[in-house]
Amino acid sequence: VRHVLNNSIARRIMKTLILVIFATFTASAYSDHHESAPMSTDGAFTTLQVAAPDIAKYRQTLIDNPSAFKATGTTAAGICVTNSGQDYVGQMMVWSAFPNVATALAASTKYNPQQAPESYSSLREIKYGVTWKPVTPFRLEPGYERVQRIKVSSENMSAFLEAVNDLEKAIIKAGHPNFYNGAFVLIGGGERDVGTVILRSIVRDGNAMGLLFDEYFAGDAGWEDEWAKMLSLGEIVSDNMEVCEQLYFGD
Repeated sequence: VRHVLNNSIARRIMKTLILVIFATFTASAYSDHHESAPMSTDGAFTTLQVAAPDIAKYRQTLIDNPSAFKATGTTAAGICVTNSGQDYVGQMMVWSAFPNVATALAASTKYNPQQAPESYSSLREIKYGVTWKPVTPFRLEPGYERVQRIKVSSENMSAFLEAVNDLEKAIIKAGHPNFYNGAFVLIGGGERDVGTVILRSIVRDGNAMGLLFDEYFAGDAGWEDEWAKMLSLGEIVSDNMEVCEQLYFGD
């Protein structure tokens, strides 16, 4: 009997140890996976604006056949689907990340989306393409994103970018640690993008974005002054919400 009891106790102890080890490993893995990427003004993005009637099908095609991403040598790529404020049905963007502007511009000559195979071309209508360069510290951590196109004069640009950074710090201090801004200038975007800055304000989901609006309308936004200062330095010409995700993680 003593032998049976000892074995039973030993099994329970071993089971407990396994559960503790597993829980520790899982917590560590979760922490590592969710660690924020570093903030930097390095790098550049090529973007392709498209209309995709069946966004889910086009998304899955990009996942299943990443040949376009591989052809350009991108280090990461994904999509942003316009969730509100659409200019047309199926509005979305395909983005690709590169270590610098030179590599991004060179990549745009390695793959012509107008000559894509039928498996791609039948799923979307190309609107236009443009290269983005971050001009405030940015990290590649796609989420729920408020995207504003803001006209900023050359005289106000330095103060505007400082205001963008100050707004980010104020919102984080107000209790939103996962919030961050990314301001981008547009290279080769045609007439519509001259003097335009893209401001992407990013949180993890729609609820987190909604909390910021609720704070503001309730008069409880500790970052209201920073927001007003930024607005005084430019003119918002468009405003929408996008849901972004990374689909390609390089070879």
